[in-house]
Amino acid sequence: MVTNPQVRLTVRDYLSIPEDDENRYELIDGELYMAPAPSWRHQRGAFRLCDALDKFVYANGLGEVAIAPIDVYLSDEDVFQPDIVYISIERLDIIHPNGVHGAPDLVVEVLSPGTERRDKTLKSARYAMFDVREYWQADPVAKTIAVLRARDGVFEHVGVFGEGMTLETPLLPGLRVDVSAVFDYYVPQA
Repeated sequence: MVTNPQVRLTVRDYLSIPEDDENRYELIDGELYMAPAPSWRHQRGAFRLCDALDKFVYANGLGEVAIAPIDVYLSDEDVFQPDIVYISIERLDIIHPNGVHGAPDLVVEVLSPGTERRDKTLKSARYAMFDVREYWQADPVAKTIAVLRARDGVFEHVGVFGEGMTLETPLLPGLRVDVSAVFDYYVPQA
């Protein structure tokens, strides 16, 4: 769902959505978007990836990791709900009771058919603009994780890690994520 593009919404409008509304929304550059409930494949991949990140970050005292739904307030017209966020220990002050107020060090989006284009275009540009240091796009169908690193307000592709590969990144030295394990789960047949 896209709202009337001539009406620019703000965080105040976003916060006025009734609490009993069970839909997931994001405010991107003043426009309200609704996302359908994630699929089984999406949720399993997000959980496995979050689990690997969280165990590493916790064991090394590097900060905090959270999984959706969590509001990330980037501006008065941008409130995102990324699938996974990592905030370094030096920046824990951006964590507030109602969400994250500022750019996480790492944002992970698990791609879904209904949101993939938005994740790769609109959200990617906004994440870079607001200084997210690294952005991962996990594709549960292709079983890949694309790693993008911010440089001068835009993301550069670091690499695409697929089955049989180990994801490593300078953002979290020593982290080794077995991509095959992230996407190794039961897939219900249609």
